[in-house]
Amino acid sequence: MKDRIIGESIESLRREGLRFSVDTLAKRLNISKKTIYKYFPTKEALAFALYQRYYADIMKQADQLMTDHSVFAHSKLLFLYFDAMSMTSCDIFNKYKLNKTLCSYTAEQNNHLLEIILSSLDDSLSKQDKRSLRIIINGSFEKLCHEKNAPDGVIDWMLNKLW
Repeated sequence: MKDRIIGESIESLRREGLRFSVDTLAKRLNISKKTIYKYFPTKEALAFALYQRYYADIMKQADQLMTDHSVFAHSKLLFLYFDAMSMTSCDIFNKYKLNKTLCSYTAEQNNHLLEIILSSLDDSLSKQDKRSLRIIINGSFEKLCHEKNAPDGVIDWMLNKLW
């Protein structure tokens, strides 16, 4: 049951964003809120379990994609990173009043994922170029998340310019 709760929490957060709640989660799983709190005594405990699973899955996908040097793999990596950013928007963290430990954890995981992406770039890029690219990717994706826009056009542009 714990795994089902975590899995559905990830999907619910992705689908519902700020509308995600323990009430809707319980309803979707056809269980009581009490059952959820049996496994996760607080919303933060549920959130931490959700993000641990989410990042374990996403890092596994990223590692698999790193063995494929096609444009498709680079595109998928950028979409993974965009998804990670949308799952950790400030709006979500502020609404659920998630603690600094969880915010730090997700920031660290997002940073690690971006490092994986940047490591797939041509070795001829300098450290300064990679720092600049980090700012461009983060800024673009943050704006897209805030405006609730799809990243397709931005990712296509990045792929054409960088890979």
